[in-house]
Order: sequence, then structure tokens, then C-alpha cells
Amino acid sequence: MNQPTAPQSSRKKTILSLLVLLALTGVIVLIFKDHWTEITAALARLSAWQVVLVLALGLTYPILEGCVSYVIVRGRLPRFTLQQGLDNAWSGTFGNVVTLGAGAVPFQTWYLYRCGLPAGKGVGLMTLQYVFHKTTVLLYATGMLLFQHAWLSANTTGVLKYLPMAYAVVALVIVALVLVCVSPLVQQLAHWLLGYLPKDEKWQKRRADWQEQLDVLGEESRLLLADKTRCVQIFALQAFKLFLLFCIPYLCIRFMDLSPLTFAQVQLLTSLMLFLSNALPNVAGMGSIETAFLLLYSSFLPSGEVMSVLMLYRIASYYVVFAASAAGFFFAQRHADALPPQKEE
Repeated sequence: MNQPTAPQSSRKKTILSLLVLLALTGVIVLIFKDHWTEITAALARLSAWQVVLVLALGLTYPILEGCVSYVIVRGRLPRFTLQQGLDNAWSGTFGNVVTLGAGAVPFQTWYLYRCGLPAGKGVGLMTLQYVFHKTTVLLYATGMLLFQHAWLSANTTGVLKYLPMAYAVVALVIVALVLVCVSPLVQQLAHWLLGYLPKDEKWQKRRADWQEQLDVLGEESRLLLADKTRCVQIFALQAFKLFLLFCIPYLCIRFMDLSPLTFAQVQLLTSLMLFLSNALPNVAGMGSIETAFLLLYSSFLPSGEVMSVLMLYRIASYYVVFAASAAGFFFAQRHADALPPQKEE
């Protein structure tokens, strides 16, 4: 596989991506405009320390992603540090936004390559991290739903009719990814399908790269899944990451004194929100979250209150995280430039 190049988007592409994000943000603001009075009144109830706490919880998401990267990659690079895991997470977060959802793995693969991990193995390990994340989202939402299905059924009907579709989409994605990772038969099928690519030099080069990635992904999957301790650590970190993320709406509701929803109920609604958003189209994580949030919470909160919670939740979980990732990626590049090349052990 070719050496990955530094993920430095052209200025024109970066500006275009940020303009698209700005336009989407403008659309969301327009959706909020009819409730500005209620939103500002709710936000005015927050003290400075409450705002800091909510924003800090948002930052735990990429930090715990970095911890997951550390656990996964350390199995292949024993000298891989927690700081490098955090750098890798900031790189993926920043790349995902500035490329409108297409750049997380390329940015992370480049950083891991600078740390001494071959590009193919980097793609394989980051794909596995994505599979663990998706699987944890599914299991977390399912567990919460099993314990509180009666309450949800008694209080809303609109949400339940969307769940079968969401389960079908998310489960299909997870099953497909898992089979590509661990099933020799599916990998052979993928190799066979790649044989139908055009025969010109450009496509044959791509075919060779993709075949190598498939082989490496299968090898890395078998090695990781055989290490039960590491798998448990990864799932525990992923679940803790989601738990803290789902605490944000609860704190928003409590701090704004908006609703008697319990902590467990908010965990359920927010886990289903993230689960449903995985089945919806989005641009760099925008659009699907807002749609699913309004769908879930509108049965329990008035429109103005839902908008207030959603605005603070997205500021904490998206905009502040993106701003932090820009700084994090800058320092990740500096750390990578200072690294002596490591050899895989």
C-alpha cells in the first residue's frame, strides 16, 4: 500500500467545507428562531459553572475515543502512548468535520503511519474501532429500551414505529462490517467482486490497495477478537463514553429546571436519539442528530424547551468539540513531526 500523504486539505476545499457547515448551522438557527425568547430565558437560568460542566462533558467524548485508540493500537505498537491515542482522536474528529464526514479514517491512518504503523494496519484498526462504536450504540440503546419499554410505550407512540427501520439499517451495517472483518467467505467474495473493476492501470492499482486492506483487516480482526481482555476494555470505554454523552441532556434539563424526566428516562431517550440518527443521512454529523432529538423529546417537552436543550447539547457535543479538535489536530501534527519513526513490533 502507498505511503499515506499528510491530510492537508487544500484551502479551497477547507473553506468550502466550512461554508457548508456554516450554511447548515444557519438552517438550524432558522429552525430555532420562533423560540428565541424561550431559549434565551432557559439559557439565562444557567450559572457559569453549570455551563462549564456541560461543555466539559462534551469534551469527554473525543478524550475517551483517544483512550479507545490507545487500547486498540497498543496491541500492535507497544510503545504507542496515551498522548498519541488522544492525538489520533483529535485528528479523526477534525478530519470528519472539515471533509464533511469523509476524512476521519484517512486523517487517523496518516497519524498512525507517522507513529510507525503501516497504512493498511492503520485502516484496519480504525475500521475495527468504528465497528466497536456502532455495536456499543446498538447494545446500549437496546439495553435501555428493554428496561424501560413499558414507560416509553405508555408515553409515546410515534417513536416506536421508527425503531424497526433503525434496527434494520444499523444492524445491517454492523453485520456487514463484522462479516467483512471476520468471515473468510465474505472476504473471498469481496476479492472476487474487486476482480470486475476496470482493467486500466489506475483501477488495478486501487484494486491492489483494497485487496491488501481486506487481507489486513481480516488479520487484525482475528488478532484483536482473540484478545478477550482488550475487547472488554474497548466495550467498557465505549459504553462509558456514551454514558457521559447522554448525561448532557439530563444536566441541561435539570439546570434549566424544565422537566421531571428522570435520569434513566433521559438516558433512554438520548441513547435512542443517537441510535436513530445512525439510520438517517447526515453531513459531518449534522442534521440527523437534530431530527432524531426533536422526534424523541417532543413527546415529553414543549417545543421551546426541546429547542433550548437541543441547542446547548449541540454546542457542547459538536461545536465546542470541533473547536477543540482544530487545536488538537494542530498539536497532533507537531507531535507527529517530532516523532522518530517507530517500527512495528
